[in-house]
Amino acid sequence: MGFGPTVANANWVEKEGYQYEVWNDLNKTLALHYGAINSPLEFIPKRITRLLDANGNVIVEYEDVQVSGHPQQVLDDCKAIFGGQ
Repeated sequence: MGFGPTVANANWVEKEGYQYEVWNDLNKTLALHYGAINSPLEFIPKRITRLLDANGNVIVEYEDVQVSGHPQQVLDDCKAIFGGQ
C-alpha cells in the first residue's frame, strides 16, 4: 500500500517512548487524502495529525503540528474522547 511503520520510524518511536504507531506515507496516499499535500508532486507534506474513530472517520484535526508537545496533546485528547487513564 505504500504506508506503514518503517524500521527507522520504529526505532525513533521506541526511543521517544510513544505508545502508538507512527507511519511513513511512502506513496503520499494518506497525505493527499488528509490534505497534507495538494498534489503528489509536492515534495514535503505539512505536519498534520488526524485522529480517527474505530470506523476511520476523522474526529479531530490538528493543523500545523509542532512536534514538541504534540504527542502529549493527542494523548490527552484521546483520553478525554475515549476515556482511559
